[in-house]
Amino acid sequence: MTDIISRIGKCIKQWFIQDFDQNSDELDASFKNNMLVVATLIVAVTFQTGINPPGGAWQETKDEHEAGKAIFASRKIPFHIFLILNTLAFSMSTQIILSLVYHRKLYFEVVVATVSMVATYDTAVWSLSPEKDVKFRYVCLAALFPYLWRLSYQTFKTFKCSSRQSSTK
Repeated sequence: MTDIISRIGKCIKQWFIQDFDQNSDELDASFKNNMLVVATLIVAVTFQTGINPPGGAWQETKDEHEAGKAIFASRKIPFHIFLILNTLAFSMSTQIILSLVYHRKLYFEVVVATVSMVATYDTAVWSLSPEKDVKFRYVCLAALFPYLWRLSYQTFKTFKCSSRQSSTK
């Protein structure tokens, strides 16, 4: 039992840190496949809620509401929280998918499809959101966070490795 717990802990640590080298054990193929399925499911759900927000969209321009804009946007703070968290989940899941398929066949095609899907998501969210209400800087930060986090980790890891090699010389 402790061996299974230790193995699961190692997989989780490797998954979050992704500190692989050529000699270390990589994640199990079944674990990678399961994570790919989960990430794809999250992308599908968050994409759908991004392009079709809860409550739908106004059908006609009336009073203070504009046709084609999200009904939920009339509740500013909950809408902003929803939009930021949905975008964060969407972006984190796309980053996970790209990480899992890195150096695999058809990687370029997956990147092009993912970038196209992200652009579609961004366009839909932008068109459904009232121009004067949405704080897009927060939504953009939520969208960029997973990629900036991974970039900073990789940069730190590279810097740390190069400083170790120079100190051993």
